[in-house]
Amino acid sequence: MALDQKVVNALIWMKETLESNGIEYQIVGGTAARAHGGSRPVADIDLYIDRNDAPTLMPLVADYVTKPLTHHRGNQWDLEYVQLTYDHQKIEIGLSPGAKIKDNKSNDWFAQDIDFTRSVTMSLAGISFSCMPKEDLIEYKSRLAREVDLIDIQELS
Repeated sequence: MALDQKVVNALIWMKETLESNGIEYQIVGGTAARAHGGSRPVADIDLYIDRNDAPTLMPLVADYVTKPLTHHRGNQWDLEYVQLTYDHQKIEIGLSPGAKIKDNKSNDWFAQDIDFTRSVTMSLAGISFSCMPKEDLIEYKSRLAREVDLIDIQELS
């Protein structure tokens, strides 16, 4: 299944914005699962950047912010993030270190600190980008264990 054009446009824009400004990033979540061979449609583009790069990034994306950079604690995540919308495509950018995810089985919180040196280059629709390694992605999705995560795990295993 081809990617929606809005996903392609947003991925190109985000990659170019980050890379042209020297900001390390790692695509995670459903977009990473799709890059590693999953088949689910991409709902949003999730990624992490180093928290020290947030002051550089924020002025570059200010026109696209739909939820301001702030601390958010929900049922599954405890992190600082900003939500953008570019060409009708939602993009969520978390800051690392400091992010936590909740294990759906144990209800314990785990650090979701991203090791940017472990990023792998993956491609979707001819666009190469820095991505979470498959084994890290499976571990991340195993902890969250939502229905979409279980589908991704099955397809990636």
